[in-house]
Amino acid sequence: MGAGDYDLNQFEFDPERDLKSYPVWFGDLMHGPRPWRPLAQWAWAEGIAWGMQYGPETMSIPQTKGWDFRLVNGLLYCAVIEATPEEIPEREKVFREKVTPMIEDFDGEWRKAKEKWLAVVDYFKERCHPERIKQLSNAELLDILEDYQVRILRGMWTVHWCWMYPIFQLYSMFAELCEQLTGIGIEHPTFKKLLGGFDNEQFRLSRRLWQLGAEAKELGLAELFLTTEDNEELLSKLEQSEAGRKWLPAYREFVEEYGWMVAQIPITLGPTWLQKPSLYLRDVKIAMAKGGDYTPDAERERLVKEREEAEREILAKVPSEQREWFEALMRIGQRSSYFSEEHGIFLDMNQCSIGVHIFTEFGRRFAEAGVIDDQEDIYFLFPQEVRKAAIAMERCNLRPYVEKRRKQWEANMAIEPVPFIGDVAALGALLWKDSMIRITSAPPTVKPELKADLYGASSVPGVVEGIARVIMAESEIDQVQPGEILVTPTTSVPWTPVFGIISAVITDFGGSLAHAAIMAREYKIPAVVGTLEGSRKIKTGDRIRVDGDLGGVFILNK
Repeated sequence: MGAGDYDLNQFEFDPERDLKSYPVWFGDLMHGPRPWRPLAQWAWAEGIAWGMQYGPETMSIPQTKGWDFRLVNGLLYCAVIEATPEEIPEREKVFREKVTPMIEDFDGEWRKAKEKWLAVVDYFKERCHPERIKQLSNAELLDILEDYQVRILRGMWTVHWCWMYPIFQLYSMFAELCEQLTGIGIEHPTFKKLLGGFDNEQFRLSRRLWQLGAEAKELGLAELFLTTEDNEELLSKLEQSEAGRKWLPAYREFVEEYGWMVAQIPITLGPTWLQKPSLYLRDVKIAMAKGGDYTPDAERERLVKEREEAEREILAKVPSEQREWFEALMRIGQRSSYFSEEHGIFLDMNQCSIGVHIFTEFGRRFAEAGVIDDQEDIYFLFPQEVRKAAIAMERCNLRPYVEKRRKQWEANMAIEPVPFIGDVAALGALLWKDSMIRITSAPPTVKPELKADLYGASSVPGVVEGIARVIMAESEIDQVQPGEILVTPTTSVPWTPVFGIISAVITDFGGSLAHAAIMAREYKIPAVVGTLEGSRKIKTGDRIRVDGDLGGVFILNK
């Protein structure tokens, strides 16, 4: 089954033609290790396909024009659109002009971009808040859906890739130059120290959760939190408790500020925290279970000191005539880690949560009008079908679309995903042409001398032995016990609190700027990321050793 089965024919995969055009296609299994329901697939494919060609062309990324996309068995596969050798010199010239403001004043330029984007977001938040969206007429709701597709869905991916692509390109340029001039490459421990100790919005969010946990403890609520498994029940008990009623206003204020979050970045993978305020109680429990200081704050002084020492060590090796440009690249390279984490909250999460609120409301209205059987069925429809029933709901029956797509989705769910289609050997050459592949989709670096069971594309130093906990989705995080080693396909913004209690992390996908790698560094735990098959080879309960120094994982109880 290909893209046509999802009525997304522009993404239909033609093996004969497409494998002639591109030698290798790599699966976006980092974001979606299993097929999403059709509406989420539509939002992801439509948005990212636009942004990952518009951004590189607008910013004139020298060696690539972005990625092309196809759907295979409900999963998105990507290929690099290489620039020709004749095009590269002119693209390099334009690229340098485009990124000069970022290099000269990253913080100021990023602040201006955020402010412009958030002005649009605030307009939609005002209309799409759960308490207000129900008051819109059908016509008003349809109007905001049309507006969302252009100003939020496409708008977010425009900002996203006009920033992420050039920043990651500069990061890769710095890594190459650093290795060339100093012998210190992207996986060298000293290079990794350059990226540590920067605060950002994600840490501010997690810090506040930690504080809420401490405040709950001070009010004597620890036992209630840690003995009430169901979070909806816990919220009810807090409302009935005198101490709970003292604590809840601060919690509700936090949810209003940070509630525009979803479990994972594609839309329609679950309610937002604003729609279901009990969701954040899980993260407060995690903070309470760990106790003590908020780890990134406790580690920041050490990380900053290590970063400054690494800067001095590396700069001392750079010839004086090249030092000014090298240092400029180093500063933007350091900001890439900061940006990689912060953009998820300001860009991805806002876009996704606004979409969730719009489609959830359509689902509610359609179910009440008999257009579909259940509110959740909205996730098996596309926007053109939503438009069909948006006004004349009582005259429409969308059940046949739902039934057909549900069967196709279930069939796709039974197919084991493959990470690559085509000549995997061609991926090596592409690593040096496209910064995004190198950073997000690089294959593992196999070191036969280690005799490890798994190898990573990137790692965070440290060695830990412990019990594995395999988690396939963010909704399962509450299964993780303190001290366990987290094994998962990938992590993203909502996973951050769990890094406070795990002893190490292993992911199937990702590279040196993956969320898991950045969080592991700031939380001072070892990590091996980009193993491709960690969550399949390792089982919950296995005793394993994570060697972040050498980039290997050993299963000890074979």
